[in-house]
Amino acid sequence: MEIRKVQKTGGASYIISLPKDWVKVSDIKKNDSLGVISQPDGSLTITPHIHGKVAERVKIIDLKDIDDSEYLYRLLIAAYVTGFNTIKITTPSRIPSFAHKAVRMFIEASIGQEVSEETEKSMTIKDLLNPGEMPFENVISRMHVIIEGMLNDAMYALKTKDKELAEDVIFRDRDVNKLYWLISRQYNLLLRNVSLSHEMGMNVETALHYMQIARVIERTGDQVVQIAENVRNMIFLSTEKKTGDIFQTLAAEALEIFKSGVESFNTRNLTQ
Repeated sequence: MEIRKVQKTGGASYIISLPKDWVKVSDIKKNDSLGVISQPDGSLTITPHIHGKVAERVKIIDLKDIDDSEYLYRLLIAAYVTGFNTIKITTPSRIPSFAHKAVRMFIEASIGQEVSEETEKSMTIKDLLNPGEMPFENVISRMHVIIEGMLNDAMYALKTKDKELAEDVIFRDRDVNKLYWLISRQYNLLLRNVSLSHEMGMNVETALHYMQIARVIERTGDQVVQIAENVRNMIFLSTEKKTGDIFQTLAAEALEIFKSGVESFNTRNLTQ
């Protein structure tokens, strides 16, 4: 950390010099405007990004050493979560079928991503989502609603021996993952450009709390999937009614704990 002394000029103006290396890297020129953001801990953040816009970041994926759709899909998700707003897939020959499959999977698993350009040897995916269009609290609320419905339906599937409903619960976890990845992306965008805090409606510290709670909720979704998978298997077994009743009771208790935890976070009530 560099230490700078504050100087006073005129009647009430305070001046501090900027680190020379940072000025060069940020390409700051005389008379340029900088953003100054007050943080909750009393510190100040100085940023050259004053318009609250996402800076253009391009991720290029070369397919010459890739031959698997699952691996390419994971690379696309990673680029999305870390905040790239343009992803370009290139290949020395024709775009292979596994790449088209991976891109389709990625488009379905993400929010705001669309193929904007495609040629025989390349494919470009652009981010069309405005960061301010999906507030963190709305995403958390949606994740909560989905998982609450998943757990209720898993127990109803057990009660009615509805295999298709149990499988639908498993499928719905994709929506939870999609929202969790979105929150992770939004947080990384904010971390790289704090001037987005006004558009997103929160600072970096608060965004981190939302990302952490989103991770907990996403893991809860994974647990509900395991429950639904067990329910699907139990449907074909000769299970005693008592066992089913125990499952229903435990599920109801788990749901109340989950709802109470989310409500405690939303109201900032740590004693709830």
